[in-house]
Amino acid sequence: MSKFCALLLLCISLNFSISARDHEPGKTFHVNIAVSGVVTDAQTKEPLTGVSVLVKNSTVGTSTGTNGTFTLDAPENSTLVISSSGYATIEVDVKGQSTINIEISKKAGNLDEVVVVGYGTQRRKELTSAVASVKSEDFTKGFARDAAQLIQGKVAGVSVATTSGSPTATTQISLRGANSILGSSTPLVLIDGIPGALNTVAPEDIESIDVLKDGSAAAIYGTRGTNGVILITTRKRTGGNRPPTLNYDGYVTVQQIARKMEFLDAADYRRLISEGVKGFNQNTNPSQPGYSNLSGTNDEFGASTDWF
Repeated sequence: MSKFCALLLLCISLNFSISARDHEPGKTFHVNIAVSGVVTDAQTKEPLTGVSVLVKNSTVGTSTGTNGTFTLDAPENSTLVISSSGYATIEVDVKGQSTINIEISKKAGNLDEVVVVGYGTQRRKELTSAVASVKSEDFTKGFARDAAQLIQGKVAGVSVATTSGSPTATTQISLRGANSILGSSTPLVLIDGIPGALNTVAPEDIESIDVLKDGSAAAIYGTRGTNGVILITTRKRTGGNRPPTLNYDGYVTVQQIARKMEFLDAADYRRLISEGVKGFNQNTNPSQPGYSNLSGTNDEFGASTDWF
């Protein structure tokens, strides 16, 4: 019996020493708990399927099932990020709760957003055609040579490319490819309702750019809208008695030869040609005077000048 008690005390002491060594001072330990709940629509109160439930700043997450339920293991002091397409993303603190029922609301802003269409405007929720709208705050940041570069990479199906690396190179934009009866892939560009070009308006003056991509959206413009239509809306006075503001953007471009090749001058060219002729025809005779005594003949007129 005494041996058994001694062995029991030894095991308890070893366990205590290991626990004391693992729990070092200054370290915080988070206990994971099983969190479950139901995600519903804030207006209809119906359960939502496929809603993403993710532990913030981690890769732990899950999605709701057919009845809107979810279950995952999360730290008791963590935060859950709830997101779904068409709904506003929200964050919910766990605070040690094992059951959390969550309601999320739809994004009303996207449906009520006013979109410019052919000869007018329309609310996005009333649109049935393919129209992409890019506001000034969503434009591509940095230097933009023309309006096309403002929406580069921002609109699906729109290809924006620069013809060359020159600082003054033009930008080509394509919406549907080369399918026009005019043999061109350039879309119709309207600036405040007036036909124009992308390089005729300063990027700083543009408020929004709307792209009409399909046939139903551009049908009002007839055959000119075969390759799509780009509607540019410029900035206007907002009203009020605000003092005038002045914005200045300065850009500098440098153009130079990327790799300068070393060319032969006139004298070296004549010498190599003469050597080639002699090597090709060993029976050179005075009847072939072509490259015999031409060295230095026209050097005084700048024949061997390095113009670079």
